[in-house]
Amino acid sequence: MLSQPIRSVLADLAMRFEHVGIPYVLGGSAMLRLNGLDVTVGDLDIVVDGSSRYAVEAMLGEFSEPVSTDPWRSQWFLRSEWSAAGESVPIDIIGDMALVIDGVEARFPFDVERFADVGGARVPLSPVRQWYHLYRVHDPEKALLLTSRLSDAEIMEGAAELGIGTTFSPTLIVRIGNESPSTEIEEDMSDAQSSIIEVASPTDQKFDEPGAEIIDQDLLNETLEYIRPALQADGGDLILLGTEGGKVSLQLVGACGGCPLSTMTLTSGIERILQDRVPGVTSVVSV
Repeated sequence: MLSQPIRSVLADLAMRFEHVGIPYVLGGSAMLRLNGLDVTVGDLDIVVDGSSRYAVEAMLGEFSEPVSTDPWRSQWFLRSEWSAAGESVPIDIIGDMALVIDGVEARFPFDVERFADVGGARVPLSPVRQWYHLYRVHDPEKALLLTSRLSDAEIMEGAAELGIGTTFSPTLIVRIGNESPSTEIEEDMSDAQSSIIEVASPTDQKFDEPGAEIIDQDLLNETLEYIRPALQADGGDLILLGTEGGKVSLQLVGACGGCPLSTMTLTSGIERILQDRVPGVTSVVSV
């Protein structure tokens, strides 16, 4: 449930959008909350058609225009703040929302997944499956939360709608996010896919280089074992070659080694997971 101030402001905005005739969709944390996800809502994120800017400016009255930086590629972005029940609610309105995802400029289509009743107003909600991909870039913790809500097919549908369907591989994010038991994954693998490649031992000579001990090797190995079943399920695997400072060197092998999406697997999957779970990891490189 949204807080009363946020509900009041959202209902007011929705009625004004309808009165002026500005098509819009609600996204962000408020949209997730209205879909039953346990997230904190601190503002309202509203997406409109880029041609509606002047009508939006007139409706808002006072607003600011923050400078858009990477990875954002939206046409424009206006910020305002309205009060209700003695509290201020920040409002972000985005014209033609777009951002760079997996190296591709992804434009969010003006889709409505469903409507929610908020204070008597009918509020259109943007598709969760599309915002999953925004959060992969902008807020990985929320992306991980959404894997409990979305199926693999829905995540791939969202990728296709954003124009990144040919560059996105959901293997790590989806399977690890859902924490599928390794026994279930192994049952789905063929005999050719089920071979296990051992991680190099931290006592190996290649780990003796100066400055290579700032990362907890036991925790690193434990996390790689957590990642491994998702790679094996697609016929791949990894070998830990060593660490230097905060850099982790890996070799992707099997199907992963020859996959054109291996760089994506590293940056969108392995690197983010290691950075989140292993203190000291700053980057992951494929050797």
